Amino acid sequence: MKKILIIGALIICAFVLLFLFISKKDHSVMEDYYKNQVSFEKLQADLLKQDEKIIYFYKPDCKYCKKVSPIVIPLAQEMKIPLEVMNIEKYPQSWETFEIQGTPTIIHYKNGKELDRILGAHDKSKFKEWFEKIQKVN
Repeated sequence: MKKILIIGALIICAFVLLFLFISKKDHSVMEDYYKNQVSFEKLQADLLKQDEKIIYFYKPDCKYCKKVSPIVIPLAQEMKIPLEVMNIEKYPQSWETFEIQGTPTIIHYKNGKELDRILGAHDKSKFKEWFEKIQKVN
C-alpha cells in the first residue's frame, strides 16, 4: 500500500512539473512575439516626424491576440514588414488617441496619418494580403 501511495505521489509530481514546464515555455514564446515594443510617447513623436509606422496594438490577456500573434509577428518578419507592437494596457490613453476599437488592431501610418487598419482575428492569408497591400503603397 505504501508503494502505491509513493508511486502515485511521484506520478502527480511529474505531471505538475510537466505542466509548469510547458506553461513557462508558452509564456516565453509569447514574450518573444512582443520584443519590438514602441511606447506611446515614441509613437506620437515618430508620427509628428511623419515617419512611416506599422503598429500592432495588443493586450496581453486578449484571447484573440494570443491566437493572432503567432501568425502576424512571424509573417511580418518573413515579409520584411517593420512591425512594432504596443501593449495597450500599458498605455491606456492609446485607446482614444489612436481610436482603437478592440484588440488585436494593426495600423499603418504614413506621413503622420493613418492609411489603413485591420481589426480582429483573421487567418494568415488575410494578414498576408493586408501586408502585401502595404508593400504596394511603398
